[in-house]
Amino acid sequence: MAFLFGVLLVAIFLISVVSGLDTWNPTSDNKYDTSIFNFGLTAARLLIIVAAFGMVAFGLYHVATNFRGSIKGIIGFAILLAIFFIAYNSASGEPEPFIKGSIENFEGSQNVEMTSGNLKFIGGGITTTIILAAAAAAAFVLSEIRNLFK
Repeated sequence: MAFLFGVLLVAIFLISVVSGLDTWNPTSDNKYDTSIFNFGLTAARLLIIVAAFGMVAFGLYHVATNFRGSIKGIIGFAILLAIFFIAYNSASGEPEPFIKGSIENFEGSQNVEMTSGNLKFIGGGITTTIILAAAAAAAFVLSEIRNLFK
């Protein structure tokens, strides 16, 4: 059922794009004013929201129905939140000199302002990602060493 719904959305998107190609000129100055991709972008956003809601709902359902089996996942999620909380609070919130130009370009093109909270959130996310990648690499190496001696 979900696959057929996805095929239907793709077909509708392709029909809307093909029918609007005669008005779209990617080399003109107003190439960002086109609306032929709006259905696809809106459908993608909607599907992401539905998938996120389903993930959270089914996760909570399985935690509620099998709490004892879910305790390891809950502990892992708590550790992930603790790592992010520490990384967020240790981030400076000030742009580093080597990305200052990129931030200014982004702010100018998007008409937004990067606040200290935004920069702390981005820095905390990057630090959390680096820590989790290093932990995954270490776990991989240690498990292979352990399997070598088995």
